[in-house]
Amino acid sequence: MILYQTDNSGGITNNDIRIYSDFSYVIHFHRDIELVYVEEGTLKLNIESKEYNLNGGQMAIILSNMIHSYESIGHTRVIVHVFSQDNVPLFAKLIYGKTTVCPVFDCDENVRNFYTEYCIKKEKRSPLALKAALYAVCSDFYEKSEFVSSKKEGSELIHKMLGYISERYTEEISLVNMAQELGYEPHYLSRVFSMNVKINIRKYINLYRIDNAKERLINTRDSIALIALESGFQSIRNFNRVFLAYTGTTPADYRKNTLEQN
Repeated sequence: MILYQTDNSGGITNNDIRIYSDFSYVIHFHRDIELVYVEEGTLKLNIESKEYNLNGGQMAIILSNMIHSYESIGHTRVIVHVFSQDNVPLFAKLIYGKTTVCPVFDCDENVRNFYTEYCIKKEKRSPLALKAALYAVCSDFYEKSEFVSSKKEGSELIHKMLGYISERYTEEISLVNMAQELGYEPHYLSRVFSMNVKINIRKYINLYRIDNAKERLINTRDSIALIALESGFQSIRNFNRVFLAYTGTTPADYRKNTLEQN
């Protein structure tokens, strides 16, 4: 699994387009809009505690600040395009203060082909063609979707907690310290997190750290000891133990096997 940054909001007219095989990613959110196109296989999308299956040929659009995660069901090939709202200002204006009832849609074949031609296949992407392709997809999505008023109050605390973890996962994270900084009781934070994310905070932190470590094991030549420490683990022994428990393999074997497959 190749990962992308948790917060893809890199500035003005941001476009981050990546292609993944067997794509999975832990629960996260970002300010930008996210377009997901499943070319092959089936991808499970969990968004705001609701689950959807995207089959080959389907797309989904995740709007700004919506909590979501992914899990491949078998082999998948997935395009993930995270883009800032200034690429599609009219679309952003139309959806302001709204959320979609269902993020999954069957994109028109001509629109889908136009998008892949100018956003994926072209070695040098024209900024105008890229925006045109995004507008075409967003227009098709808008016409086929039902929208309701967005209610952010219930997820505001979860956003704060996820943001806290993403900023401090390389450090020792204490529920007590998090509660003090956010202004809540530790037991309340723990209960709210478990209710909304469906796993406890400690497990989520470990998953977040492991996913960061996986990316570096595949994409860098950094030593396993350095990756362990810079992913938030206090020792390589603890890193090996947690990595094995969550993935069923050791970091060394994961790096070796993944690189051999690619």
